[in-house]
Amino acid sequence: MLKFRKTLIGLLLASLFVACGPDGKYINKKYLCDFEGAYWNALVDSDANGANLLNGAIATSWCDEKSGLSGAVTQPYEGYWEGLALSSHYSTDCENDGQPDDQLYIYAERAYSGANALICNCFFGGVEMRFESKPSHIESIMVANTTYLHTVATKGNHITPALGEKESIWVEASGYINGSDEVQATAKFYLYKSGKAAFDGWHRWYMTSMCQVDRIVFEVKWDGEGYNPYPAYFAMDDIKIVQQEFIE
Repeated sequence: MLKFRKTLIGLLLASLFVACGPDGKYINKKYLCDFEGAYWNALVDSDANGANLLNGAIATSWCDEKSGLSGAVTQPYEGYWEGLALSSHYSTDCENDGQPDDQLYIYAERAYSGANALICNCFFGGVEMRFESKPSHIESIMVANTTYLHTVATKGNHITPALGEKESIWVEASGYINGSDEVQATAKFYLYKSGKAAFDGWHRWYMTSMCQVDRIVFEVKWDGEGYNPYPAYFAMDDIKIVQQEFIE
């Protein structure tokens, strides 16, 4: 019992850290957005093609109640979607689950935690994630490839060759605050480097260069030839968020 109490106290101290800044004392509160529970389950598309994203509405949004983290799925063109959608589909079978009709398969055995994860489709441009309550800092994100992207990156298809030995694909995140269009900070994470996958399964993206922001825009970029990055998808899970709460 004593050991349990000490562990519990340690966890509380780790999540509530009192510090001083130019505006006075504040507490760092930590949140974990793991996309688990009844609210998130209702937003998962049972079709791996993403035909009924976010519970049947192609253009709609979601928001994490604890942290205020929010995202959306939109339909920029008839029959196409972009944004941040929930998935519980996982497969490393590129032959059967890595085709254009398999948009929501994540190239891993399972979600990093629980059953659900988030897929970001940046094919039509940058995809935005917001903090609705207050500016926040994303400490880290678990990241994985999608089966569709892995198939194209490693084997190519009818419009895009496989990555060359000097070609890479990466995710770039840009942070903004107070409605400004000026980038406050950026963070970069490689999905494929020098023609090969940069990691297997899930890998943690430490966003140490990202400051407190209220808006983050994700983009998938590459330095190869052909019609890439296509598809511009990647997966996220277990987003660790830090928010400052000022005290008297």
